[in-house]
Amino acid sequence: MRQGQNKHDVLLEDLGSIVREMVTDLDDSARNITKKPAGIRLSNLQGTVCDIDAPLVHRPVPLERYTKEWIDFIGGSKKSLDKRAIGFLCWVPEIAIDTRFLACVESSGITLNRRFLGGLVRSCHCMWEDVWPEGTPVHMVRSLLSRYRGTDQALLKWQAHLDALLAEHSPQIMADRLLCSGRGLTSFVDEWHIEPQSAFFRRVIEVATAACRNRLDQPTSDLLVLVFRDLLPWPGWKPSNFKKEIGEIILYRPMSNRSREMIQRFVLHFEGLGDPRMSANRLKWMEVPQKAKDRLIHWLGQENRHVFSEHVYQQGKGWVWKQMISIWDPLSFENADRQ
Repeated sequence: MRQGQNKHDVLLEDLGSIVREMVTDLDDSARNITKKPAGIRLSNLQGTVCDIDAPLVHRPVPLERYTKEWIDFIGGSKKSLDKRAIGFLCWVPEIAIDTRFLACVESSGITLNRRFLGGLVRSCHCMWEDVWPEGTPVHMVRSLLSRYRGTDQALLKWQAHLDALLAEHSPQIMADRLLCSGRGLTSFVDEWHIEPQSAFFRRVIEVATAACRNRLDQPTSDLLVLVFRDLLPWPGWKPSNFKKEIGEIILYRPMSNRSREMIQRFVLHFEGLGDPRMSANRLKWMEVPQKAKDRLIHWLGQENRHVFSEHVYQQGKGWVWKQMISIWDPLSFENADRQ
């Protein structure tokens, strides 16, 4: 025990010696620093202060830099575009669908991968309302995509389904695939790797919604989930087209009771619509046809605001009280079929 105590004391003495040496070194360093002129000691700080008012050297951002290169190229002052510029400009829709740019891509000799082809397809989709799907730019992109010989799964999928991506009736074909897929909108977009905020996809949404509307007489649960959970709440709708579609849905005949209930619940709890009888929502309903508003108001006038219960018989439980769903409750898709 005594031997252990002595060993402990020795360790403490060694530690104290080390600390004293460190303090001595710090004192020496401080004395040496104070002997040097302030200009030497604070040279970095002095340089930083002087640079505060110096003019900034502006390096153009990639879009600005490569757009200028493109302007120089089509103006004749630049003979060619390098690989990096081409790869970036493939993602700038207004330039990417220019036949001069696509000709440059074709003649560049670059092995096109996902970076290039993904940008070209996206650019076509973003400019879908401004280009003719059977026109030269889209045909050139189709040709470039068809020549791909790599292993990227997304590009191979596109290559095998060019009619669903880059053809006149592609939005209709893609909408049909969405309806038949059994998938929700997010997983469908992830599967196809397409730009969800493009004009092309907006057209897909419009066609798919119209197709679902024409089945409102059929209480098909997965399509009702798709239209009220995914399609109508999609943020890329043009307001006028959305209001027109809402009107068409409300006026559709014949309609199942379940469809009618879901329409009312969607409208009442959707931020862009709300109860049309309330003055606060008047502007939101401006572009919806008056006949549709009148029909919805008629429906709402028939509904009971109060939640009520019903005495029902359940197998294995006997007679129980079951709370009925009211149109005044928000839609819930917790147990929805589509994922």
